[in-house]
Amino acid sequence: MNDRYTYYWYNYFEKEKTVWFQWNQILNDEAKPWNKFADSLFAFIDTHSVERFVIDLRNNNGGNGEYVYTLIRKLYRNDKINQKGKLFIITGRKTFSGAGIAITLLEKHTPAIFAGEPSGTSPNFIGEEFEFELPYSHLAGNVSNMEHKYANAVDYRSWIAPTIYDNPSFERFYERRGCRLGRHIGELSFEIIFVIQCFPLLIVFSKYNCYE
Repeated sequence: MNDRYTYYWYNYFEKEKTVWFQWNQILNDEAKPWNKFADSLFAFIDTHSVERFVIDLRNNNGGNGEYVYTLIRKLYRNDKINQKGKLFIITGRKTFSGAGIAITLLEKHTPAIFAGEPSGTSPNFIGEEFEFELPYSHLAGNVSNMEHKYANAVDYRSWIAPTIYDNPSFERFYERRGCRLGRHIGELSFEIIFVIQCFPLLIVFSKYNCYE
C-alpha cells in the first residue's frame, strides 16, 4: 500500500473479500471530511461481501485523537467485522501518538488480531506539547506535557506487540513490497485463528517477551 501521504483511504479486494483501510494521519481532510469518509467506509462494508477488515496504521504518527472515537464506535457496533479472525490491525515503529490511542482502544474494545512490528508508543504515554525558548541561546523547542491513559493504570508495556510478527527487510523495502500480511490475508489458516482464540494468555506472554 504505497500512498502514505493521503490521510485516509481504502481499497476493496474482491477475491479476498477484504477491505484494506489505510490510515496515515489522524487528521481531518477538508476535501474529504473524516466523518463522511467513515460513514462511507462502513456503508461499503455493510453493503458488500466483506469477510476481513484490515486497518493499516504502520505509517501513522498521530494527529487529533478525538477522531479515533468515531472509528471505535462504528467498529464496536458492527457485528459483521467486529469478530476474531475478521479484524486485523497492522502496526509499526512509526505508529505513534494519536495512532497509539487508536491501537490501545482497538486492543481494549475489539477482538482485533495485530500484525506487523511493535508500535512506536506505549499504551499509556505523555503527549501533546508546548513550545519554549531557552533564555540565553534563544533556541526553541517543545516538550510533551499531558498524560494519556487509555489502558489499565498499571499497564507498563513499552509498546503494543503484534501477534503476527512481520520482520522488515531491506529487500522488501527496496522492491517497494509492503507487509507480507497484505499478500496472504486471504490465506490465514484456521489453525492460527484457533490458537489465538483458545490460548490467548500463552500468546500474550510469548509475544511481549520476544521483543525484550
